[in-house]
Amino acid sequence: MFFLFASIRLFEYLSLSSQYSEGISMVYIYGLRYDLLLAGIIVCFLIFLFALVPGKFHKATYIISNALIVFIALLTWALSEYYLETHIPLDHSLLIYSFSDIVYIITSSASFSFVQLFKFLTVFGLSIILPWLFVFKLKLSFKIQMALFLPFFIVLVFFNNITPDIRQYEQNRIFYQKINKTSYLAKQLILNYKTGIYYLDYDIAYTTESYQENFPHFKYTDYTFPFLRKNNDKDVIGSFFEFKTEKPVVVFVIVESLSRNFSGPDARWGSFTPFLDSLAKHSLYWENFIATSERTFNVLPSALGSLPYGNKGFMALIEDGRYPEFISINTLLRNSGYKLNFFYGGWAYFDYKEVFLKEAGIDFILDDKGFGNEYEKTDTLDDGFTWGYPDHAVFERSLEILDSIDCNKPRFDIYMTLSMHDPFIVPQQNYWKQKVRQQLSTFDERKESENFYNRRIKQFSTILYTDNALRNFFKAYRQRPEYNNTIFFIFGDHHLPMHDFNPLEKYHVPLLIYSPLLKDAKKFPAVSSIADLTPTLASMLSKNFNFKSPQEVHWLGMPLDTNTTFQNNRFIPLMRVNRNIDELLWEEYFLSEGRLFRIDHQLNIKPSSGHKATKKMEEALKHFIILNDYACRLNKIYKPVTKEIP
Repeated sequence: MFFLFASIRLFEYLSLSSQYSEGISMVYIYGLRYDLLLAGIIVCFLIFLFALVPGKFHKATYIISNALIVFIALLTWALSEYYLETHIPLDHSLLIYSFSDIVYIITSSASFSFVQLFKFLTVFGLSIILPWLFVFKLKLSFKIQMALFLPFFIVLVFFNNITPDIRQYEQNRIFYQKINKTSYLAKQLILNYKTGIYYLDYDIAYTTESYQENFPHFKYTDYTFPFLRKNNDKDVIGSFFEFKTEKPVVVFVIVESLSRNFSGPDARWGSFTPFLDSLAKHSLYWENFIATSERTFNVLPSALGSLPYGNKGFMALIEDGRYPEFISINTLLRNSGYKLNFFYGGWAYFDYKEVFLKEAGIDFILDDKGFGNEYEKTDTLDDGFTWGYPDHAVFERSLEILDSIDCNKPRFDIYMTLSMHDPFIVPQQNYWKQKVRQQLSTFDERKESENFYNRRIKQFSTILYTDNALRNFFKAYRQRPEYNNTIFFIFGDHHLPMHDFNPLEKYHVPLLIYSPLLKDAKKFPAVSSIADLTPTLASMLSKNFNFKSPQEVHWLGMPLDTNTTFQNNRFIPLMRVNRNIDELLWEEYFLSEGRLFRIDHQLNIKPSSGHKATKKMEEALKHFIILNDYACRLNKIYKPVTKEIP
């Protein structure tokens, strides 16, 4: 069993060794002890099994044991391949998705290569041959058997934690590579097999009071609705515009996986978004902007409603039958005469996007069923799967649709791009790969080795493709009559995991607000988040266009920080891909899975040992988790205003 685990670990090491050159060999060598520990547990179980079963059934027991070994070996190999694809080990997030979603996710990225086939056959063959060899061919004396079992016994006694403690690691990557992926999955499933009802054991009044004390600038109105507060938000961006008398068209462009790692000034890998970089010079630009989740599932509720997260993301709350009451920028815009549109090239129902958007008042949704024969979907994988239509097709099709819409009515258009997503297939891929090499030649200094870019050339070619699709979209939009009265909000939903990253980089994305109405461009280093977009837009329209804004709001965020020096006065809980809310960015600190870091002006992090700060962060995050669960489950987010009956 240990030899099988070690073989799988070797395959994983060989796949990653060229990507992470420093110290990776020792990481995998140290990780062998966790393989040994799991192997020891399995061995003890099998010995116990054979001891209980009478001798005449030993042959059947051997067959069952061998089948178990084959299953565990193949499972460990599959989990290793999952990690190589996602850079995150599979954990209890397995329990989050519906069966249809799981099938959709697997088919979206399952492209079986000859290398994978070789590894599969090797693991499968060894898992059958090794037990047969040790049981029937090697005649070992009792002393040799005990000598072989001694290392397992030592590991079981002295290394009884089946996985290392993540708090001992500054970088998640080292932790992820040390662990045995099977034991990690088993531990996470056991630890997280619970109802998820957090608020029952807590005094909600006390928890609410403790949570609200962290935000003296908010005037909360009702402790039974813990996030409800007076709407006293100020307009922080209106002064940057020269508005017309007509209400502006508002456009949100949510760019899949747009990360500060490869976009904008001082990008970690150099910038591969030349158009967005040029547009930023004519925009309001937030270089330290934060997504509220590690994946796309939370971007719409945060951007459109500054909403709490629920236990699996706000959009998934529909699984309980209905959404709790809430207000969104969609609702407010619609009440002010706006028409609302959503443009997307994929399956809009995935993650309940379509359900949430309809609940929030969207008038029209374009998804993969609305393109017709004039457009071609993204090239398929070997199994025939495609995510949908490429980004340029979404932009082109949307403009055709807009031509049929009454232009006398103001609009709120939401775009979600799709192409910058695994498996990173775009039209004319070879052309964009060549463009990657040309872009590299413009760098004064390579941020990484040549091999780094070559191994990820599909990802970087996709980034350049999407950036060019945005260029063509803006070029076409400039010909439209409403262009001169349009405000564009362009931002990423999360990062693109391609290499080693610190825990905060997962959420570090850019925000651009561009408009012909802007008086001047400006860059803001202060921290803001996606949850700040709704308060910002609502307060701007309220002050400048007599926009009907509610007296009370549940918004977690507040208007964007337009301070011209770096600061972080935001409280930003962060939901990971497994739906745990165990990371928090607040003031000068970042808390991640029990580890405390201090942030700098570029959102780099360094470990901090401040006990008081750790306790404060953990307490505040715990209170948020309790109230988040309470408010979402019991419909305690927002109280609709009711008119008195005369």
